[in-house]
Amino acid sequence: MLPIVLIHGYSSEGKNTKVQDIYGNLPDDLRDAFGDGSVVEIDLARWVSLNDGIAIDDVSFALDRALTSNRYRHLLNSGFHVAIHSTGALVVRNWIRLFSPKPSPIANLVHLAGANFGSGLAHIGRGQLARWGRLIFQGVGRGMRVLDELEFGSTKTLDMHHHFLTSGNDMFDDYQVQEFCLIGSQTLRKLRLVPIRYVKEDSADGTVRTSAGNLNFNYVKVEPRDAAYHLTHAAISALHERRLRNERLKDTYYTIRLGGLASTRREIPFTVVYETAHSGGDIGILDGAKNRSRVLPHLTRALSTPPDPTEYEKVVNAFKRNTQRTLQRAANLSSSLTEWDKQAQYEAHAQVVFRLRDQYGADVDHHDITFKSRGTGSNAVEGMIEDVHRNKLHPGTITYYLRTQKYSSANGFEELLDDCKRLDIEITGEEPHSDDIRYLPLTIELTKANVPKLLQSFRTTLVDVTLLRLPSRNVMKLTRSTHGG
Repeated sequence: MLPIVLIHGYSSEGKNTKVQDIYGNLPDDLRDAFGDGSVVEIDLARWVSLNDGIAIDDVSFALDRALTSNRYRHLLNSGFHVAIHSTGALVVRNWIRLFSPKPSPIANLVHLAGANFGSGLAHIGRGQLARWGRLIFQGVGRGMRVLDELEFGSTKTLDMHHHFLTSGNDMFDDYQVQEFCLIGSQTLRKLRLVPIRYVKEDSADGTVRTSAGNLNFNYVKVEPRDAAYHLTHAAISALHERRLRNERLKDTYYTIRLGGLASTRREIPFTVVYETAHSGGDIGILDGAKNRSRVLPHLTRALSTPPDPTEYEKVVNAFKRNTQRTLQRAANLSSSLTEWDKQAQYEAHAQVVFRLRDQYGADVDHHDITFKSRGTGSNAVEGMIEDVHRNKLHPGTITYYLRTQKYSSANGFEELLDDCKRLDIEITGEEPHSDDIRYLPLTIELTKANVPKLLQSFRTTLVDVTLLRLPSRNVMKLTRSTHGG
């Protein structure tokens, strides 16, 4: 058995926190399962101060420095497994991107509630952090640069994940790292009293959404066709007028590339663990005591999976079966008038991130995104939207949170997307400071069959849009100089 490295996440430590208080009995449990010499704990600068100037790149570099030190260099030579918690997912994936050779010395990488696509706690107000920090965190600094990279729609984080979709950088085939994702969907009772939606969202563990922890994400690229660059300012203005009149614009000027759908890639094992939260001594995914029998078997199976596509696929299927068992157990939960809807807490959600930039790479700050369902079907996507977040550093990036399952005693957990109407997603950009600039409107048309291919329960979809920005002829004119009397 290769050594196991444990890496904790953001704000796991307080000023006087002991290692045992971070990991609970997990190191001992792993030693019992694999042998006394199996666990190596790397504490990245103890993550105590969380100074506002520290970024994920800094922590990833600190990890590299630790691994290349005399004490731990043997890990790079012999190989090792990694189990991360929360923000540790960004640290380790970023280390692989920046520092790892191919193949990587990391064999199996297990994400315990990995905050891969952000956390709502990263962008709640500073005043709220100050007021509720003792319940949510442990009296440490805020670490604003880390929080920026944890915010929904962080460009730096999205670019890091996209790296592993590019040619020659596949995590499984090129780095030869096998990843596994485990997350809970339970909110701690004490956090139900906190007036912050992100600590008690459905299909989330009190800190990370299940869809944000799943690395089986969809990637869609939308780009203008060559002919679009030759459109006149008047022609685009006419399209804007038609959109203002609520006319449907059938798109012929953009290309929608679906080559990055999760269905086209090797599936990463993902499971939702029953009655498990992000943290907490009773049911925390990392250190909980009451849920060890639910977390540990999946963790040890992931860590012991040999480097083999067939064995990896077996874990994919086993994790799916466990998610179904979780939903079956959730269906049997009972609630009272004084409690929350416990089935709703387990209803799957999806994240959709739109990243709008012009052809020069600049954010399209002022825009509208409208979901319009059409035709037959029981469900409309716009009716599923529960939260919309605009990234504070990149206002052209918008994250939508959709409830994609509904529980009923008669039918159990139903997939709302299975009988969804076809969908138009209308995107319109504006330049409020100049009438001489127009963005070419975009309509993404999804058939009834394509909606569930693009939007999926427990998953994130990233839609990268290049929204064409064109100036009028008044912005630059050339005139021919003439000579004569």
